[in-house]
Amino acid sequence: MQLSTRQRQILVLLSEGRSNKEIARELGTSPRTVDSHLQRLYARNGVNSRVALVVKWLKAEPAAGED
Repeated sequence: MQLSTRQRQILVLLSEGRSNKEIARELGTSPRTVDSHLQRLYARNGVNSRVALVVKWLKAEPAAGED
């Protein structure tokens, strides 16, 4: 899964169970911007929920220490 630095940051925080508002606060942006990133990620990955997006991302990421 090709991700920008910001998208990766959002996915990490999302995987921790953070809300859009909490993610926005952490990254110094607005909840609407976070939602915009998520909507694009949903569309690009053919999913329609936060859980499905995180699951797909985790499956695509190599495990720590693997290359």
